[in-house]
Amino acid sequence: MVKKIFGAIALGLGSFALACPNPQIVQQDIKKIFRAPLKVVKVRPAPIKGLCEAVVALGGQKYILYTDESGKYILLGSRPFVNIFDLKNLENITRKELEELNKLSPEQVKELEKYVVFTYGTKGKTVYLFTDPECPFCHRLEPTLKKLADEGKIKVKVILFPLWFHPHAKEKAVAMVCQHIGWEGLFNKYWTPERMKKLKEWQCERGKEFIEKSIQLGNKIGVSGTPTMITESGKKVVGALPEAQLKKELGLEDNGTK
Repeated sequence: MVKKIFGAIALGLGSFALACPNPQIVQQDIKKIFRAPLKVVKVRPAPIKGLCEAVVALGGQKYILYTDESGKYILLGSRPFVNIFDLKNLENITRKELEELNKLSPEQVKELEKYVVFTYGTKGKTVYLFTDPECPFCHRLEPTLKKLADEGKIKVKVILFPLWFHPHAKEKAVAMVCQHIGWEGLFNKYWTPERMKKLKEWQCERGKEFIEKSIQLGNKIGVSGTPTMITESGKKVVGALPEAQLKKELGLEDNGTK
């Protein structure tokens, strides 16, 4: 946890006549985002102009965070990439900008339609789901997507993206195409010993070619893991998010769609 926290450094644009925030202000701010009991020992100008260096203690060890002179921003992230974090609004500014930069174009979103294996749901916002039938994180997310689809909030358009390190994922994906297997084929309970014995029989050239092209498409648009969702506007949403966070990322409201 310590490594994760202190993959964090900060970025600021303070004036050259730097007046750093007092330790009490920095202490209050970092409590908003760090669960660990960090204690701010002192705050002083950093070697880089415009930055302040906050010395913090945790478990008998001292570490350094960086902030701007107002104490409004710190920078979070893992080497070599970092993210500006707005402490007042508890908002990752860099992530928002990256979401815009990495959005799919309307043409790319339209291309996704060619690789949809099946659709679950009949109304609501369209969500393209890149998934793997042996992905445990997908198994956590998909019941939530099913619930939202059953409530009429989304239509889930499934694109199979089997990962190379899942033993039978690719064969299952091909079988789902060849045998027209729907939503149930995404879950382990569908693949009983009897069906696993039929897996070799359920392969076909059409399915193999289709899945290869699906994988190529995912790689081309920057899908690096599953589950990955893409909204109608081209926004990528990654991971098995809790329902409330997922609805926020997908632009949904409790009473339906926006």
